[in-house]
Amino acid sequence: MARRPAITAIVLCGGRGTRLGGVDKPLLEIGDKALLGHVIDRIRPQVDALVLSCAKTTSAYEEFGHPVVEDRDPGQGPLGGFVSALAHVGTPWVLTTPADTPFLPDNLVAALAVVCDRAGAAVVTAGGHRQNLAMLLDAEQARSLAAFYEDGGRAIHRWLAANAVPDVGFPEDDFLNVNTVADLARARNLATKLG
Repeated sequence: MARRPAITAIVLCGGRGTRLGGVDKPLLEIGDKALLGHVIDRIRPQVDALVLSCAKTTSAYEEFGHPVVEDRDPGQGPLGGFVSALAHVGTPWVLTTPADTPFLPDNLVAALAVVCDRAGAAVVTAGGHRQNLAMLLDAEQARSLAAFYEDGGRAIHRWLAANAVPDVGFPEDDFLNVNTVADLARARNLATKLG
């Protein structure tokens, strides 16, 4: 593959954190920084630009130093956040990732790009489980996903299946999602081991 097209990462921060008592999950701390800080540190060197998609704009998110885009349709799930942020993307390719996966691999974009270059899109599987919010899309597929949303689609897995989006496998811990108190404890323990 020749030099890949420029990529903007959309970090999806809009989860309600219901299994963690309704907290603003991306701002929970692991080690010395917020979950979102870990995600940014791991993804920023791999992309050309980064946008934070949030349910609502707050100074806490603005302090991370990247553009913050508020969901235009609050409560419509991550696809609503994606479509809102997509309007602020000026690169040929777009990466999506949730804000609660603090151990993203440093070869994420490189591995996805090989498949995206051929198929127009690629989605992550980790430990045999598809990570629907971790994708790399070219402009055509990004528009297709946005059109799916505008037509009433909300379940990303339906769009992935309908478009036969190929997957790229990664180790399970690379995509540890912090959704529960137990997940948070596991993430903190893993962060300590990784130093």
